[in-house]
Amino acid sequence: MKVFQSKFGQVQLVLITLIWIILLAIPVLFGETDNGINWEHIFSIWQEYILLFVILLINRFILMPKLFFKDKRILYFASLFVIFAFTSSIFYFNGKINHPEINRQMDMRTPPAPRFNNFNGQNQDQILNQRPFGGPGQMPMPKGGMPPFMNLIIMSVLLIGFDSGLLFFSKWMESEQKKLKAEKESVENKMAFLQNQISPHFFMNTLNNIHALVDIDSEEAKEAIIKLSKMMDYMLYESQTANISINQEMEFIKSYVDLMKLRFTDDVEIVIDIPTVIPNVNIPPLLTISFIENAFKYGVSYEADSYIKIHFDATETHFNFNVENSLHPKAENKKNSGIGIANTKNRLELIYGSNFDLEINENKNNSFFVKLNIPL
Repeated sequence: MKVFQSKFGQVQLVLITLIWIILLAIPVLFGETDNGINWEHIFSIWQEYILLFVILLINRFILMPKLFFKDKRILYFASLFVIFAFTSSIFYFNGKINHPEINRQMDMRTPPAPRFNNFNGQNQDQILNQRPFGGPGQMPMPKGGMPPFMNLIIMSVLLIGFDSGLLFFSKWMESEQKKLKAEKESVENKMAFLQNQISPHFFMNTLNNIHALVDIDSEEAKEAIIKLSKMMDYMLYESQTANISINQEMEFIKSYVDLMKLRFTDDVEIVIDIPTVIPNVNIPPLLTISFIENAFKYGVSYEADSYIKIHFDATETHFNFNVENSLHPKAENKKNSGIGIANTKNRLELIYGSNFDLEINENKNNSFFVKLNIPL
């Protein structure tokens, strides 16, 4: 956001500088007469621009931030009206006092007819050449026409409108940037919350497995603790990044499956299919562990044939994951069932929006199937 503010501030400075260069150049470019450029007259115009510049500074640094952006719009426009009235009166009386002859002459003239001769035989160009080029205080308008100070008001309104538009656009863009930043932080916080929910859930299940293994084989239990230690190191440190290499994720999954195998006999068919060649691409960490946990939780029974089949496949553009298990619903922990899967669904939606495919089916032959495809 700071980078944007800096760049837009530079653009504003360039635009404002360009406008003032044009304003200062107009009297020089169009003020040449038969006797050459009247620099004294041009300098007097530039002096009048100083007051206009002061008005812009007051608007930019006082009126807009203190009144307009503080929802004091009525006071803002009232302040502008007072400033216009004050400066217009200065220009008006300055023209009357400093140029009485010009004012008397201009009051006696009638407006020239467009592109044809007047009653004195003078055409429009002759009449226009008689008028001195000047600024708001030195170029009185004909009698019955626009008052001389109206030049100042028109120019002030145009410049203040342009400058205020820049400020308003800058404020709006700053507000949008803050909103996007807040939304991003909200998503990141929600992602961290969901991921932290997965960790205790997985840790609890694995400790229960090791606890059951201690009474069966203490040596295998020690190996299981070592594997669990490595897995927890992965979950606590490696998986805290937004993305991690597929190779690291696959090593974590293999360790988890090996750890779960220690609890079951050979009667339970557990198959994990990981390709030997895996592309060097990244995926969000711990994206499939909830589905695998769920397969072990509800796919294994000591009283019936059970199986769990896990398949991974990855290309340079897509990551595919399938898991199928026999379905043996358990009565315990019903209230906690599906927490991990629900969290994973939320993570997928936060990361990919609708740009992913997730299929979850429960077949009539007591099998449960999950298929996930995500872009890389």
